[in-house]
Amino acid sequence: MGSGEKTIVLLPGFAVPMPTVEFALLMRELAKKHTVCTIDFFEYGLSDSTDMPRTNENYVEEIREALTLGGLKSPYILMPYSCAGIYCEYYAAKYPEEVAGLILMDSSPTVKGFAKQLALTEADIDEMKTALKSVKSAYEPLKPLEEYDQAFIDEYYAQYLPHGYTKKELHEQSKAPNDVDTLVAQAATFSECILEEMTMPIPKGLPILAFRSDLLKQLDDAEVDEDSKQSELNEYEAYYKTHMERLGTQEELMTIIGSTHGDIYSHCNYHKFISQKIDAFLERTK
Repeated sequence: MGSGEKTIVLLPGFAVPMPTVEFALLMRELAKKHTVCTIDFFEYGLSDSTDMPRTNENYVEEIREALTLGGLKSPYILMPYSCAGIYCEYYAAKYPEEVAGLILMDSSPTVKGFAKQLALTEADIDEMKTALKSVKSAYEPLKPLEEYDQAFIDEYYAQYLPHGYTKKELHEQSKAPNDVDTLVAQAATFSECILEEMTMPIPKGLPILAFRSDLLKQLDDAEVDEDSKQSELNEYEAYYKTHMERLGTQEELMTIIGSTHGDIYSHCNYHKFISQKIDAFLERTK
């Protein structure tokens, strides 16, 4: 979307089903001033499947190939959500001439503590695969949205149309979840991808804007007890402090008060706010 001088590339977090729909509201806002695109990773959205290992190297080369085939030219402003931040930091470190900036959307902190937290044993992987297959089977076989009763369709529309999604996008969004094996393969490499990325320094002076969701809001919603809440807050504050220090002196960190992790990509309540902050950031970093 759009035809602006700067090209912003949106990239999905773990298990986002239909990134081109979830990001649509934000894309339309950003496209008023910039060229904006969204890439579906393999097995996300309408993309094909792949047997290629889910490594930093492969993700980055797939991103580069998709952008080239799409006729887009670097340097890009990479805008990853959640775990996609790992791959985009790797991209910026390996191909600094192709990256004009990073906009991190509640990005996974690339620090040793978080890598340790994401490390999975074989038992963890088997458990995750079983759980995801259970979730997937509960949703399948999915019918096209128009085949549900009108009350269901009306409720679905009422949830999203007022925010700016189109009926066509909502019909796309109702498609089946991602491939379980690919998701598990991706999750199994998160820890090693973070550790590998940490060995590659971020280019000095690279403009970086980082949005964070409101962890306190999420812990309150989950009704976490006060002792556990403070422990988690302290742990994540330490992660983000270390992450920001590693990224360098050009970064800006902004917490979106009252938001959850999911709010950062669905943009129902925050797409205009986020877009305004991005416009101002890109204006400052010309």
